[in-house]
Amino acid sequence: MMRTGSGRSRYGRWGFLFCLPALLFIAIFQLYPVLFSYFISLHEYDLLSPPRYVGFKYFRGLVTDRAFLRSLSITITYVVYTVVPVLGIAFWLGWALTKLGRSRGAWRTLIFLPSVMPLVSVALTWKLLLNVQGPVNDGLSALGMAPASWLTTSAMAPWALIFVSWWHATSYYTIIFLAGFLAIPRDHYEAAALDGARGWSVLRHITLPSMKPTIALVVVLSTVNGLKTFAFQQIMTDGGPAGSTQILTLLIYKTSFSFLQMGKASAYSVILFTGILVISLIQIWLLRDRHA
Repeated sequence: MMRTGSGRSRYGRWGFLFCLPALLFIAIFQLYPVLFSYFISLHEYDLLSPPRYVGFKYFRGLVTDRAFLRSLSITITYVVYTVVPVLGIAFWLGWALTKLGRSRGAWRTLIFLPSVMPLVSVALTWKLLLNVQGPVNDGLSALGMAPASWLTTSAMAPWALIFVSWWHATSYYTIIFLAGFLAIPRDHYEAAALDGARGWSVLRHITLPSMKPTIALVVVLSTVNGLKTFAFQQIMTDGGPAGSTQILTLLIYKTSFSFLQMGKASAYSVILFTGILVISLIQIWLLRDRHA
């Protein structure tokens, strides 16, 4: 028994040593920046002079900060109009892929390609496509339609970015839904067919209950990723025109690195982080399996 306990202790020490590099990486590059952001949010700091403590000044000012409130509204609108359609499109595409035979692998690869492309490359490509003199407007002109100012008007730019997000995000969540559909035991559907269940009845009583964990995962991931999005807005419009696409992450970036107001930017970051955490916990609670 002593030898067994000693062996386990030795294995435990070796296991800790093997985990130590990853733990140090998390502590230095993830935990420390989060804690430092909370610290700086209570200080006035411009990167050039020592931080000066101002308490909750920046947090109290948020209720009257027009830039923050507008950016928050734009962010919420972007997330709502991105998550809901993407959820439906990805669910349908995942279900459609299950109906394919040998060609499923090829279609799965084609659909997943946008997700593995670098975001910067995707954003630059779509910026060229949606340019006033780009291929999209050339196609409209060929059809006898007037070209549109996709990225240079306040009315069109937010919707153009939302459309690009549909194209990019749907590919990733389709594969997650496909994995969820394929994990449902086939005998459930066979038993339902023997009982005469068809269409909506099968979807309601078999598919949706079985897919609930997958749906919960996709809802949480898509919401968090929507709140954290940055590359499309920064590269394609830089928050314009007239601030119509300046989401919260882009406001944080500009406030910190363009205006060197690190304290205010950190306060924005704390609010964003807290919002993501609360929304994620609420979604998990609402979508959890209460019968588990």
